[in-house]
Amino acid sequence: MCYALIRRDRPGRADQRAELQPAHAAYQEPFLGMIVYGGGLVGDDIDTSGDVDIRDVTGNVIVFEADRKTVEDFHRNDPYTAEDMFEFAMIERIWQRVPDPAV
Repeated sequence: MCYALIRRDRPGRADQRAELQPAHAAYQEPFLGMIVYGGGLVGDDIDTSGDVDIRDVTGNVIVFEADRKTVEDFHRNDPYTAEDMFEFAMIERIWQRVPDPAV
């Protein structure tokens, strides 16, 4: 089963995100084998062809191949969550339509 974790930062948290990013990255390490896709949300004006300043990230999307409890636990124990970074978070199961998973 795949689940998407979608989170948006509270406004004005760019410096906090930068401070917490190393702890978040270290926390995420044991989960990398079950993360299908992950990335930061950025504005249309941000050049993503190279490195992006972490202060320009305003949230994230992480797709897990895991059960709901694992994704809920990941979110709940993430250093970002512990420091109240997010104004919005949702976890939803994904029904893959494209590309066709049977191909």
